[in-house]
Amino acid sequence: MSKVSIPTLLIALLVVLILLTYMCTFQVAFHEVAVKTRFSQADESSIIREPGLRFKWPWPIEAVETYDIRLRTLDIPETEIKTSDGKNLIVGSYAVWAIVDPLLFYTAVRSVMEAEKQMRPVISGAQAAVVGQSTLADFVNLDSQQVEASYDRILTQMRASAAPGLRARYGVDLKRLGVRRISLPKEATQQVFASMIQERNKLAARYKQEGRSKADGIRARAEASAKQILAFAERRAQEIRSAGVQASSRILGQIPAADRGFFEWLRWLDATRAALQQKTTIFLDEKSPFFDVFVHPPVSTTTQPASAR
Repeated sequence: MSKVSIPTLLIALLVVLILLTYMCTFQVAFHEVAVKTRFSQADESSIIREPGLRFKWPWPIEAVETYDIRLRTLDIPETEIKTSDGKNLIVGSYAVWAIVDPLLFYTAVRSVMEAEKQMRPVISGAQAAVVGQSTLADFVNLDSQQVEASYDRILTQMRASAAPGLRARYGVDLKRLGVRRISLPKEATQQVFASMIQERNKLAARYKQEGRSKADGIRARAEASAKQILAFAERRAQEIRSAGVQASSRILGQIPAADRGFFEWLRWLDATRAALQQKTTIFLDEKSPFFDVFVHPPVSTTTQPASAR
């Protein structure tokens, strides 16, 4: 009988020790939670949340399931949904979720893959119910603020509809729901385009009407202002003319009646002198009253020669 060498024995013992350590220990990372079951049974004491190295009895006495408790994303397949106004929409969404009750999650689904498989129909049903109560204008609209408010309302309703059931059945918290894509079936695209064109034409007609109304208002105000200014100018001109007539009448009243013609002629000369100070050339018609004062100047009776008296 051959003897086993000491190095071989030591290696065999080391391998056995490693296998026993692997079978009797497990590691919990900082982002994980573990469920340690005994004979496939688990309770609240089976939940291990503190990170570190732990010991357990080897399988089949005890087994450990570890779950990542960080946020996860779940894509919801695109589905065709009819809105309340009879339009078809193809909606694809996504969900952000996390495990918050490891014991319930373990007893309900055990694996993340199975959990996502069962969560998709629940979220799709909530999505179909909420979108089915909305209209096409909540998703496709020229008013971006209205669309944004509609999106927020729809997503809030979807989460409120799906989150309680997921929390109670699977121990997961639905953190957020979002719309990944919204599209229209090919047969509905032309109808949407026609509706958008009609809506824009209505807006254009409304803006044109508002522009015409504003233009009419501006013209009416301008005409009223022009009439008011002209009336004021006419009154002011009439006042100036009246003042001039009164001043001339007052001045002429101080001059003897026999000298008024001569006085007017002197005033004509003063006006002409003032007009001709800057090298001005004047062409006079011999039939003009202004020309007549140069040809036949008036003579004051108070300044006649002594021989004529």
